[in-house]
Amino acid sequence: MRSLLPSLAEYRRAELRHAPYRVAIYAGLAGLAMIASCQLLFPRLPAQVIDFLRVAFHLRDLGGVVLFNDYVAVYFCAFSAGLFGLLGVVVGPREEQQLELLLCKPVPAADFLAARTWPVLAMTTVIGVALAAACAAASLPYLGASGSVSAAGALGAGLAMTALVLFQLTALSIVFVRAADSMNAVLVALVVALMPMLPSAAFLYRPDLFVDRPELAALTVLANLVWYDATLAWLGPALLLLALVVAALGVRVGGRLLTRSDRP
Repeated sequence: MRSLLPSLAEYRRAELRHAPYRVAIYAGLAGLAMIASCQLLFPRLPAQVIDFLRVAFHLRDLGGVVLFNDYVAVYFCAFSAGLFGLLGVVVGPREEQQLELLLCKPVPAADFLAARTWPVLAMTTVIGVALAAACAAASLPYLGASGSVSAAGALGAGLAMTALVLFQLTALSIVFVRAADSMNAVLVALVVALMPMLPSAAFLYRPDLFVDRPELAALTVLANLVWYDATLAWLGPALLLLALVVAALGVRVGGRLLTRSDRP
């Protein structure tokens, strides 16, 4: 065991060095650009457009409209970076018929999966936290006694979106252990990515479905990140911590599944 521990630590450092950091940087920069674009674009849109979005999603002011779109940017940028990284953990090597060779290393399959998965989840978390901080900065022009957003609430909402992405990536990391090819994996991931958007789309085009179900709207429509701005100030960080705990459990589950299914 003593001889294995140094080699295992070295292997983990090697995987950490080869994580797709370039993709993470691109995703983070894209998110910052999207948030900055919302800051510049929305105040210049016709008043009718802003009023439509404000009324459709029950938002009180321009700040709510801008931040709502910022949170969506956090979601898609963090999810995209995490998905790209996860595809290289097991799915890519299996599709290229390299997985059995990689698992022949003197590294347990569970440790192999953890060493490749944790850097992806960590960089996704960093992207989400950075973009959440950008959302907090974006809220500054709209602060005030009558405003619907706050810096703490914007930060918490961004962290909540990051937590949602981590929950999704954790589930996908387990599914990907058995995925046969990248095409199927991407299709499954796209379905998972779009699922949180569907209630918001239904709320926009069929608000009558939510008239007698306010609790359903409160739980599923993404505009709730603005509606409950004060609550998200503490709930967002709590959800992120919970997501990291769930991620740790998910990595262990995926490792056991890989041990049973792919050990040569």
